Amino acid sequence: MTEIKIEKKKPVWPWILLVLFLLFVSWFFFIRNDKAEVLKTVDQRALIDIHEKNQIVVAYVTFINSDPNTMGQDHEFTSEAFTKLTNAIDAMATEADYDIKADMIKVKQRTDEITKDPMVTTHGDKIRSAADALSTSLTNMQQAKYPELSNEAADVKSAAVAIDPQTLTLDQRDAVKSFFTKTADLLNKMN
Repeated sequence: MTEIKIEKKKPVWPWILLVLFLLFVSWFFFIRNDKAEVLKTVDQRALIDIHEKNQIVVAYVTFINSDPNTMGQDHEFTSEAFTKLTNAIDAMATEADYDIKADMIKVKQRTDEITKDPMVTTHGDKIRSAADALSTSLTNMQQAKYPELSNEAADVKSAAVAIDPQTLTLDQRDAVKSFFTKTADLLNKMN
Protein backbone atom coordinates (compact mmCIF):
# COMPACT_ATOMS: atom_id res chain seq x y z
CA MET A 1 0.00 0.00 0.00
CA THR A 2 1.02 3.41 -0.62
CA GLU A 3 1.53 5.77 2.10
CA ILE A 4 -0.52 8.86 2.15
CA LYS A 5 1.46 11.74 3.41
CA ILE A 6 -0.57 14.02 5.50
CA GLU A 7 0.96 17.36 5.79
CA LYS A 8 0.34 19.19 8.99
CA LYS A 9 -1.12 22.60 8.56
CA LYS A 10 0.99 25.39 9.81
CA PRO A 11 -0.65 27.06 12.73
CA VAL A 12 -2.56 30.21 11.87
CA TRP A 13 -2.67 31.70 15.35
CA PRO A 14 0.88 33.21 15.20
CA TRP A 15 -0.20 35.16 12.11
CA ILE A 16 -3.36 36.26 13.82
CA LEU A 17 -1.33 37.39 16.83
CA LEU A 18 1.10 39.25 14.60
CA VAL A 19 -1.72 41.08 12.81
CA LEU A 20 -3.39 41.93 16.11
CA PHE A 21 -0.08 43.17 17.49
CA LEU A 22 0.51 45.37 14.44
CA LEU A 23 -3.02 46.75 14.68
CA PHE A 24 -2.50 47.50 18.36
CA VAL A 25 0.83 49.25 17.74
CA SER A 26 -0.56 51.38 14.91
CA TRP A 27 -3.67 52.22 16.97
CA PHE A 28 -1.46 53.21 19.90
CA PHE A 29 0.64 55.57 17.79
CA PHE A 30 -2.34 57.16 16.04
CA ILE A 31 -4.21 57.75 19.27
CA ARG A 32 -1.10 59.07 20.94
CA ASN A 33 -0.44 61.50 18.06
CA ASP A 34 -4.08 62.60 18.08
CA LYS A 35 -3.89 63.26 21.82
CA ALA A 36 -0.67 65.20 21.32
CA GLU A 37 -2.36 67.32 18.62
CA VAL A 38 -5.35 67.93 20.87
CA LEU A 39 -3.09 68.94 23.76
CA LYS A 40 -1.10 71.21 21.47
CA THR A 41 -4.32 72.88 20.26
CA VAL A 42 -5.57 73.27 23.82
CA ASP A 43 -2.24 74.80 24.86
CA GLN A 44 -2.40 77.27 21.97
CA ARG A 45 -5.96 78.29 22.88
CA ALA A 46 -4.94 78.72 26.51
CA LEU A 47 -2.12 81.03 25.43
CA ILE A 48 -4.52 83.09 23.33
CA ASP A 49 -6.80 83.55 26.34
CA ILE A 50 -3.96 84.85 28.51
CA HIS A 51 -4.09 88.62 28.42
CA GLU A 52 -0.81 90.28 29.06
CA LYS A 53 -1.21 93.91 29.92
CA ASN A 54 0.04 96.08 27.09
CA GLN A 55 2.32 98.62 28.73
CA ILE A 56 1.38 101.42 26.32
CA VAL A 57 -2.28 101.03 27.29
CA VAL A 58 -1.33 100.83 30.96
CA ALA A 59 0.71 104.05 30.60
CA TYR A 60 -2.30 105.87 29.11
CA VAL A 61 -4.72 104.60 31.75
CA THR A 62 -2.27 105.52 34.52
CA PHE A 63 -1.74 108.98 33.03
CA ILE A 64 -5.47 109.69 32.86
CA ASN A 65 -6.24 108.28 36.30
CA SER A 66 -3.25 109.85 38.06
CA ASP A 67 -4.05 113.56 37.73
CA PRO A 68 -7.37 114.28 36.05
CA ASN A 69 -7.46 117.91 37.25
CA THR A 70 -4.49 119.07 35.17
CA MET A 71 -5.68 121.10 32.22
CA GLY A 72 -4.27 124.53 31.44
CA GLN A 73 -4.18 127.14 28.71
CA ASP A 74 -1.09 125.63 27.15
CA HIS A 75 -3.09 122.48 26.29
CA GLU A 76 -0.11 120.37 27.27
CA PHE A 77 -2.24 117.88 29.22
CA THR A 78 -4.72 117.54 26.36
CA SER A 79 -1.97 117.10 23.79
CA GLU A 80 -0.12 114.52 25.88
CA ALA A 81 -3.36 112.69 26.63
CA PHE A 82 -4.19 112.53 22.92
CA THR A 83 -0.67 111.33 22.10
CA LYS A 84 -0.82 108.59 24.73
CA LEU A 85 -4.37 107.69 23.70
CA THR A 86 -3.40 107.44 20.04
CA ASN A 87 -0.43 105.22 20.94
CA ALA A 88 -2.62 103.04 23.18
CA ILE A 89 -5.30 102.58 20.52
CA ASP A 90 -2.63 101.80 17.93
CA ALA A 91 -1.07 99.23 20.30
CA MET A 92 -4.43 97.53 20.91
CA ALA A 93 -5.19 97.53 17.19
CA THR A 94 -1.83 95.89 16.51
CA GLU A 95 -2.53 93.21 19.13
CA ALA A 96 -6.02 92.64 17.75
CA ASP A 97 -4.69 92.66 14.18
CA TYR A 98 -6.98 95.52 13.24
CA ASP A 99 -5.94 98.28 10.80
CA ILE A 100 -6.56 101.88 11.96
CA LYS A 101 -3.59 103.64 10.35
CA ALA A 102 -5.68 106.09 8.27
CA ASP A 103 -7.63 107.25 11.34
CA MET A 104 -4.43 107.66 13.34
CA ILE A 105 -2.92 109.97 10.70
CA LYS A 106 -5.95 112.30 10.94
CA VAL A 107 -5.79 112.31 14.73
CA LYS A 108 -2.06 113.06 14.72
CA GLN A 109 -2.63 116.08 12.46
CA ARG A 110 -5.39 117.42 14.72
CA THR A 111 -3.48 116.94 17.94
CA ASP A 112 -0.35 118.57 16.53
CA GLU A 113 -2.44 121.65 15.68
CA ILE A 114 -3.60 121.93 19.30
CA THR A 115 -0.13 122.72 20.67
CA LYS A 116 1.16 124.87 17.79
CA ASP A 117 -0.67 127.96 19.00
CA PRO A 118 -2.24 127.51 22.43
CA MET A 119 -4.15 130.82 22.25
CA VAL A 120 -6.18 129.96 19.15
CA THR A 121 -9.87 129.63 19.96
CA THR A 122 -10.55 126.76 17.51
CA HIS A 123 -9.08 124.04 19.70
CA GLY A 124 -12.55 122.76 20.59
CA ASP A 125 -13.06 121.97 16.92
CA LYS A 126 -9.71 120.13 16.66
CA ILE A 127 -10.31 118.23 19.90
CA ARG A 128 -13.80 117.21 18.80
CA SER A 129 -12.50 116.08 15.41
CA ALA A 130 -9.73 114.01 17.02
CA ALA A 131 -12.15 112.58 19.60
CA ASP A 132 -14.62 111.61 16.85
CA ALA A 133 -11.91 109.82 14.85
CA LEU A 134 -10.58 108.01 17.91
CA SER A 135 -14.03 106.98 19.12
CA THR A 136 -14.88 105.68 15.65
CA SER A 137 -11.66 103.63 15.59
CA LEU A 138 -12.36 102.26 19.05
CA THR A 139 -15.97 101.46 18.19
CA ASN A 140 -15.00 99.66 14.97
CA MET A 141 -12.30 97.69 16.77
CA GLN A 142 -14.71 96.87 19.60
CA GLN A 143 -17.36 95.60 17.18
CA ALA A 144 -14.83 93.45 15.34
CA LYS A 145 -12.80 92.09 18.23
CA TYR A 146 -14.53 92.83 21.55
CA PRO A 147 -18.31 92.49 21.07
CA GLU A 148 -18.93 92.21 24.82
CA LEU A 149 -17.76 95.83 25.32
CA SER A 150 -20.49 97.53 23.29
CA ASN A 151 -21.76 99.62 26.24
CA GLU A 152 -18.29 100.98 26.96
CA ALA A 153 -17.77 101.84 23.27
CA ALA A 154 -21.11 103.64 23.24
CA ASP A 155 -20.00 105.62 26.31
CA VAL A 156 -16.82 106.69 24.47
CA LYS A 157 -18.86 107.77 21.43
CA SER A 158 -21.25 109.76 23.65
CA ALA A 159 -18.35 111.42 25.44
CA ALA A 160 -16.83 112.44 22.08
CA VAL A 161 -20.15 113.90 20.91
CA ALA A 162 -20.42 115.84 24.18
CA ILE A 163 -17.35 117.91 23.23
CA ASP A 164 -18.68 121.12 21.68
CA PRO A 165 -16.54 122.29 18.74
CA GLN A 166 -17.69 125.91 19.26
CA THR A 167 -16.78 126.13 22.97
CA LEU A 168 -13.34 126.95 24.34
CA THR A 169 -11.57 123.87 25.65
CA LEU A 170 -11.08 125.27 29.12
CA ASP A 171 -14.80 126.01 29.34
CA GLN A 172 -15.58 122.35 28.72
CA ARG A 173 -12.87 120.64 30.73
CA ASP A 174 -15.30 118.14 32.18
CA ALA A 175 -16.45 116.98 28.75
CA VAL A 176 -12.87 116.54 27.51
CA LYS A 177 -11.81 114.76 30.69
CA SER A 178 -14.87 112.54 30.47
CA PHE A 179 -13.83 111.50 26.97
CA PHE A 180 -10.34 110.60 28.20
CA THR A 181 -11.74 108.73 31.20
CA LYS A 182 -14.21 106.74 29.08
CA THR A 183 -11.51 105.77 26.58
CA ALA A 184 -9.22 104.74 29.44
CA ASP A 185 -12.00 102.52 30.80
CA LEU A 186 -12.65 100.88 27.42
CA LEU A 187 -8.97 100.35 26.65
CA ASN A 188 -8.35 98.94 30.11
CA LYS A 189 -11.10 96.37 29.55
CA MET A 190 -9.75 95.51 26.09
CA ASN A 191 -6.28 95.08 27.55
